[in-house]
Parts: sequence; C-alpha cells; structure tokens
Amino acid sequence: MSTSANLITMNIILKFTLLVIIIIQPLNACRLWAVCARSDLTFSEVSEAQYAEIELQLNSFYFQSEYMLDGWALLRYNESEQDSVTPIYRSESPATNDSALYWNAVESLLGSDSGKIGIGHLRIATSGSNSVPNPHPWMFYHNDISYSFIHNGTVNKEILYDLITESGTDLTWLELYPPQTFGGGDWKSSGWTNVVDSELILLYIMKEVQYHEDIVIGFQTAVINMINAGTSASQLNLIFSDGGSLFVFGGSHGLYTTESSDYYSIMTQPPNNDGNEWIGIANEEMIVINSSGIVRYPDFVTNDMEGGHDIYPLSFTMSPAYPNPFNASVSFVLDGQTSEHVNISIYSITGKQVDQFFVPGLNGQQSKIGWLPSSNVPSGTYFIQASTNYFNETRKILFIK
Repeated sequence: MSTSANLITMNIILKFTLLVIIIIQPLNACRLWAVCARSDLTFSEVSEAQYAEIELQLNSFYFQSEYMLDGWALLRYNESEQDSVTPIYRSESPATNDSALYWNAVESLLGSDSGKIGIGHLRIATSGSNSVPNPHPWMFYHNDISYSFIHNGTVNKEILYDLITESGTDLTWLELYPPQTFGGGDWKSSGWTNVVDSELILLYIMKEVQYHEDIVIGFQTAVINMINAGTSASQLNLIFSDGGSLFVFGGSHGLYTTESSDYYSIMTQPPNNDGNEWIGIANEEMIVINSSGIVRYPDFVTNDMEGGHDIYPLSFTMSPAYPNPFNASVSFVLDGQTSEHVNISIYSITGKQVDQFFVPGLNGQQSKIGWLPSSNVPSGTYFIQASTNYFNETRKILFIK
C-alpha cells in the first residue's frame, strides 16, 4: 500500500475514533433528575397537562437508563415529612431491566397526595463498587432532617479524605459518620476500595453544614474547598436537598432547569420533545428551588455568604400572559419587589431570541408589561422570560397573525 493510501486510511481511522469518543463520552456520566411542586401544590394537584410533562421527563429518564448500567433510584419528600425519608426504590440494574419496578416507583412518587419534591438518579460507576446502595441518592440524617444527595462527576477520593480529616490528622468525624460503602479496617486499605466519591462529597458537605450551622454557608464552604483543592466544577454537578429546598450546583450546562406554573424540574439530559425551555446552569452557579420560587447565585463560589443570605430573598411573580393566543400584542403582570432591573426576553420554540428589553426594579406594586411583535416575527409558539440575577419566570405564548 502506498504512503498516500496509508495516510488516508489513518485519517479515516482517526476521524472514526474521534466520532466514537464524541458519541460515547456523554454516556459515561450519571443522569440526575429532580422536581419540585410550586406554591402550595402537591404532585397530585399539578394540572393534568403539566403532570404529563413530568411523566415525559421520567419516560426520557427511563430510556436513558439503558446506558446507565449500574442502577437507578427514586426518592420522594412529602409536604410535611422530612425525618426518616428513604428512597422509594433502589436497584443495581438499569431501569430498562426493571420496567415494572421503575414505573411502580414513578406512580408512588407522583401519585402521593402530599408529595412535594422528587429526586432520581441513574448510575454508571466511576468510583466504588457497582451494587446497592451505590445508586444515589445518598442519605444523611441529622436533627430530624433527612438530607439527600445525587452527583454526576468524578472526584479524587484522596482529596475528599484530606478535606474531611484535615489531611489525615483528625479522623474523629469520619469515624463517627463512616461511609455506608466502607469495608472496615484501615482507611487506606481494602475497606477503602468500595467507597464511592459521591458519598464522601455528601459527608464533607454535612461536616461543613454542621460546623457552620447553616446549610447555604456549609454547602458553599465545601464547594469552594473542593474547587481550591483541584476539583473542576464540571465534576461537581450536584443536587442536594433537606426536604424543603433543592440546592443545585455544577459546571457549565452540566444540569438544566425548566419551570412551569405548577413545578420546577432539573435534569442532566432533558427530553428533546416536551416543548419546554430548558436553561443550562452557568459555570459555578448555585440555584435554590423550593415551593416559593427559584433563586440563582451566579457568583456562588466568590460571593460572601457569611455577610448574610436568604434562600427566600426579594422576588417577583409573573402572571399568565393574556390574551393567549394573540394576534396583535400580549401582556402580563409582574408583581413583587426587587431592586434589579428585570430582563424581558422572548424566545422562539427553537431557543432563538427574537426580542429583549428591560423594565425597572419592582417596588412591591404590580407592573403591567406588554409585547408587540415586530412585523418580521412569524406566527408560532414563543416563550416570554422575565429574569434577574436571582429569579426567572417563563410563560408560553401563541402568536397568530
């Protein structure tokens, strides 16, 4: 074979190899999902259409499990129950191998009259053993609260061990709260092999939460120290909950959020056919979601939370758009209080921004906002998003010329 032919063959092989890497790489990561009902709603009170949207997310989650070979789990927090919460079901097999068990667990999660928060995890092992209880969520019980944690990424266990034990000089806390997967014996011998990095992350977060007696400051301290020790935010895609809120952190577009009038959802890989707008988390951003709304901390790693914070800060609500459908202009009302300007963006169903403008901060009074599409905007489905650094609300509209 000629040199030229050899080069062509090698080039084809290289391109094929790169293509395989591109295709496979997204599969080598756990999948995360979480949902929180808004306001005073429970899952059973969500509208029929939006209940179907959540089911579609879990259907997509189910099919993603075909590539997540090391198990799945679902968990539900009820409206007034935060103590002694345990996952509905854990399995060490893909959900596609546990079809009946998976859908029974989904029915249990969404069919509860008091369910407020749901959490799901699909596992592909990168650390520790491949058996139950390794499918997240990991649980930690403290002061009558059931903390749960799911994670996508890989973190060096030596870094986590050093952070928890102050570089091996103080094992008191670790011995008081050993990982479920610890096999006993010396920490650096055979018992260490099965320990999962994700559980160590939860243990370190909880150590800082206990020390600071504040969930946000403790969470922030743990994240900052892990990053300063050499861990990339892209390996720290986390969903952490105390049963009242979802605390979400990660690298750029490691997780996506969407919202409706009845619920908020977070997914690693959202469905591509649900008609919702999914917004990727910014790098090193922390988001707090609860029944009162969504709060964004885009500068979470550098922001001084010690100076005071509030996971229920000044906020606004956005009314449904009216008339809807419309053929001339559409209006909505912002109600609340925020000192920031509110950014109003209009997106097409494909995610293209078609218009943008700003309104002044809100002083506690209602503010009616209108949008008049320009002549070159075609008929179709659009999304109006009102956002500040810490809040955003989105409404779907239908424009008919």
